[in-house]
Amino acid sequence: MTNTTDVAIIGGGVIGCSIAYFLSKQGIRSTVFEQDRCGSAASSATAGVIGPLWHIDPSASAAFDLGLRSLDIFPILTAELQEAGIDPEFQKSGILKVALTPEDVLTLQDNLIWQGELGLGVTWLDSDEVFEREPEVTPEVLSGVFSPQEGHINGQRYVDALVHAAGQRGVTFLEGTEVVGLEAKDQKVSGVRTANESFSAGHTVLAAGPWTGIAERWVPEVLPVRPVKGQHILLRKAGFLPKCPVRNSVGYVIPQVDHSLLVASTKEEGKFDQEVTVDSISHLLAIAVASFPILKDATFIGARAGVRPGSPDDTPIMGPIPGWEGFSIASGHSYIGVILSPGTGELMANYISTGDASPLEPFSLSRFHL
Repeated sequence: MTNTTDVAIIGGGVIGCSIAYFLSKQGIRSTVFEQDRCGSAASSATAGVIGPLWHIDPSASAAFDLGLRSLDIFPILTAELQEAGIDPEFQKSGILKVALTPEDVLTLQDNLIWQGELGLGVTWLDSDEVFEREPEVTPEVLSGVFSPQEGHINGQRYVDALVHAAGQRGVTFLEGTEVVGLEAKDQKVSGVRTANESFSAGHTVLAAGPWTGIAERWVPEVLPVRPVKGQHILLRKAGFLPKCPVRNSVGYVIPQVDHSLLVASTKEEGKFDQEVTVDSISHLLAIAVASFPILKDATFIGARAGVRPGSPDDTPIMGPIPGWEGFSIASGHSYIGVILSPGTGELMANYISTGDASPLEPFSLSRFHL
């Protein structure tokens, strides 16, 4: 039996679900295929920091502009998702970056030159001002920078909220359903196959995270997406919760709605497993204590690992797959997938609805000349 859908989306992480949601706002019916639970891989293991100013190189102008666009969208999107019934726990709390060495101070000063020109209220803090904001910060702090327009989100709640809201708009989510192949003939993709069924689709989007790059899984051509593993830990310290995510030069301490503390993160190239390691736990504990010595007595709650999709230039790959009709890609976002997800969903939905790929040109697969 062959089922039909306007758009088939392979992958139910934050990128696939964002695309489905933005398509639904244009009245386009899609079906999302997820081999596990939507958001259960890298999206649920994310630190959830919404900080394009810290995590996207401004010289990569297309990605940086997409980060700023996503930052603008997040409050609007959050309100829509809350109204639909699930709060993604987006906190526009700001982000505090602290300098613990003279080298850190110089880095923050250099960054503030261009950050201050963006009109987003980024401000310099001396050590006393840092202590005023965060009294438990390490006495070794020399200065800091506060970015008030940024914040953080709960990765799994965010995906759950997208699924819930998109489902109300007619999107179908097939969890526990692995796509085993494409329906294709003469370089034209007309849908997907699962173990038991076929689905006909006017357009198919490959948003399978690190699984996007498995050799010849989808098409004979190389899709240059690699696995990048990340780990985080959860701590709890009675009576202590920072006002916002606090980052030193190595990693974050991020307050959670349930008063736990998420400490992130690691970056491990080429690893496809989701095992938590003792070495990474030790590294993350050191990050936490370096910013807040009080956390040496914190309670360890648990740890998570996820595998992100990286690209050769650490910039997302989005748009048509050259040589194939009716088939596009949205992957390679690495550790900025959640940050870029609203802008990605908007761009991809506009491309699918209009056929105009020109706004996606800076992210095109063809830039790698494979």
